[in-house]
Amino acid sequence: LHLFVLYILALKQISEKKILYRIYLNIRKIMGSNVSSVHDVPSLMETKNGLIVGIESRRQWRSLFDSMKVSNKLLVIDFTAAWCGPCKAMEPRVKEITSRYPEAVFARVDVDRLMDVAGTYRANTLPAFVFVKRGEEIDRVVGAKPDELVYKIEKHRV
Repeated sequence: LHLFVLYILALKQISEKKILYRIYLNIRKIMGSNVSSVHDVPSLMETKNGLIVGIESRRQWRSLFDSMKVSNKLLVIDFTAAWCGPCKAMEPRVKEITSRYPEAVFARVDVDRLMDVAGTYRANTLPAFVFVKRGEEIDRVVGAKPDELVYKIEKHRV
């Protein structure tokens, strides 16, 4: 936890205290006691009212996934790739959607970096959005379909 606090303090240079505190609270809510070192802390992309958790390692994925298994929150996994044109086209819409649903947890996974996670969720066509609650897949959206993404978030967020 000490390293985590240092990580947050480093972010102070680019954000206000209020925003940092909100990020800290969101990470603690998402990951709980699973945050034990700076390597467990994923990158964060802040939107107006929500966060997109950037998963960059298997360890970060495992920490997030394990903490979400005991939560009733909706986890939306955004499978993407740097070379994926439709993924890039969806990115601004995903940020907007994330800000509308701060009660859901949005995680971005690069399929080239975390092939095993992508394989587990059969993310063969991109972009793919997989909806998970309590560790179980409950739905998915395949392709650049922002309206369907919003519909399914509305359907599963409660």
